Amino acid sequence: MAHWKRKRDSPGPKPAYQVVSSPAAPQDDKIKQVKKTMQQFARVLTDKGAIPVILKGDVHLDLRPVVSDITPDTIATGALANVDKARLSPISSDFTYLAPIDGIRQISATGFNYKKHIEEFKMKPPTEPEVFLKAVTSLIGPSDLISRGPNEGVKLDWETELAIVIGRAAKDIAATEAADYIFGYVCLNDVSDRSTQVDSEGQQHLVRAKSRPTYCPIGPYLTTGVDGMNLDMWTKLNGKFEQQGNTSDMLFNINEMVAYFSTHMVLLPGDLIATGTPPGVGFGKNRYMAVGDVLECGIDNLGAQRHEISA
Repeated sequence: MAHWKRKRDSPGPKPAYQVVSSPAAPQDDKIKQVKKTMQQFARVLTDKGAIPVILKGDVHLDLRPVVSDITPDTIATGALANVDKARLSPISSDFTYLAPIDGIRQISATGFNYKKHIEEFKMKPPTEPEVFLKAVTSLIGPSDLISRGPNEGVKLDWETELAIVIGRAAKDIAATEAADYIFGYVCLNDVSDRSTQVDSEGQQHLVRAKSRPTYCPIGPYLTTGVDGMNLDMWTKLNGKFEQQGNTSDMLFNINEMVAYFSTHMVLLPGDLIATGTPPGVGFGKNRYMAVGDVLECGIDNLGAQRHEISA
């Protein structure tokens, strides 16, 4: 395990950090995991409105006897920590999936956090995680349309990512504490317009490239009790695989990410941290999404998304 230590003698106004070994962890690439039973939550839209559910196999059980909805507040209460499914009834009507959390307040993210993705672009590995934000107004569900937007020169790209869901407020925590602040995970696609990401002088503008409405699909499941550092993930465009990877390829692991982000912002229950993407994005192939294309992506135990690209 590693943590970041401020270099007191570093010149300049920006803080500098170095990675140092943590005496509490014998191996840097191992994360202490508490064994828990996997739970898969979702929110579905029926003819009676939005209903929170928990899965039992392929059966969707109505969660309303436990919580009225899945929100940052219900996550914070601990009501979803260990749900007794025996007293819940199946949803009987047809439904479509919604985003699995309603009322998310903050979407933070990082880039170049998969070693093979860094190698793909022949980049120097970062010494600390990149930090940026996506607008919460970019959030959509796992089967909604993705709109390219009015920019005629848009270069619309895909980035399938594991997103950490924060369980309780975190500020200035250590990596050894981080597991206690993680509620679960969702699949997130960090849709990006590469034409607005880099300006004519080579400066990156990540927020503007990644924050348009529909540029942040999540779901279908909010999953707890799984090992976030060993999940297969994939992306398909028009039925063809574009990305295939595993979260074990991360440069900075999930506990390190939560701890690092907590030193730069207060993390609140229900907040998301998108942890980077494996190799195979369109930018590296000079191939982007067009109107009528179908984007699919998924992560083990977190479910699969399917989106049509619209104007």
